[in-house]
Amino acid sequence: MALPSFSQSLFDLDSLHLFKYPSYILDYTSRGIKYTNKIIDEHLDEKDTRYITPNLYKWSFMMQYSNCYEYYKFSARRNPQSITLSPDNSNKLGVYVGWKWIFLGWSFDLDRHNTKTDWNFSFYTSKVGIDVFHRKTGEGFRIRELQGFKDPVTNKEITPDGRLFDGISVEQSGLNLYYIFNNKHFSYPAAYSQSTNQRISCGTFIMGLSYSSQSFHMDAGRFDEKIREAMHPSINFNRVKYQDFSINAGYSYNWVFAKNCLANVSLTPALGYKKSKINTDEDRSILNNINVDFISRAAILYNNSRYFAGASIVSHTYTYRKSTISIVNSFGVINIYTGINLFRKKEKAKQTN
Repeated sequence: MALPSFSQSLFDLDSLHLFKYPSYILDYTSRGIKYTNKIIDEHLDEKDTRYITPNLYKWSFMMQYSNCYEYYKFSARRNPQSITLSPDNSNKLGVYVGWKWIFLGWSFDLDRHNTKTDWNFSFYTSKVGIDVFHRKTGEGFRIRELQGFKDPVTNKEITPDGRLFDGISVEQSGLNLYYIFNNKHFSYPAAYSQSTNQRISCGTFIMGLSYSSQSFHMDAGRFDEKIREAMHPSINFNRVKYQDFSINAGYSYNWVFAKNCLANVSLTPALGYKKSKINTDEDRSILNNINVDFISRAAILYNNSRYFAGASIVSHTYTYRKSTISIVNSFGVINIYTGINLFRKKEKAKQTN
């Protein structure tokens, strides 16, 4: 269909086809979605149905409770001094909606109103998986441990519950990309997006690429005077920001221990390069910025294709070292969820009846 010329009357609605444009846009959009589905089904989502039952539904809805933990240890490299900070574990309630390979979720804190935010996006097929996350923590931190401080600043002054410290904020964003080698027999979505069902126990090697951005803002003036006076200059910083690029490889195993019941464990060490800034100085050295990180996952669930429920644990550990300072930060989450799959696919219904 040719576009109308400017010489056409603006009031000639029939010749302008104004009411036909939306239908053409919807038609082309629909064709694009169908073509994309076909490409993914044929090249990224192949399955051996003896091992994996395909997704029988178009949509899924899930409610999830999450208990989140995180900690940060800042150490002086040329001095046996370190400070460990972490907030209290947070309790969150999340709502997630899935369509085929895509899972999008949003959660909010149940404990208190604060600046903490958390959102996640996941895309899983039998061959590849993508996780995108963003977290921001702005209050509720405690001093959990002091090491290398002379008397009277000793760790004995820190109670088991820690001492409140409101001088730090943390922001983290990242993307993880996975490739599943034994993708026809092993289903990552069966364990972590509940869209397929693993029928026979199976394992696979995994390889991936990851990017993360970590930013720490600390106001040392918020520490007690005794701690401030004794702090080594290398850990008395205002801001640390680093970007991490890493390659990871590991192994994942799905154990089908009963009908519709699955347990999974995944372990993937990562070798990464970190580009960093401390205060305003940028560290461009290469050797000092090569570090080993670690990603681990575990899940157990029941899924009868229509209804599902289960629990999972995901943990990330990052290390950063340069000549003056080292940082170890870890965050993880324990999830308990339940959900339902909706709108059964006609073509799949015909195959299974």
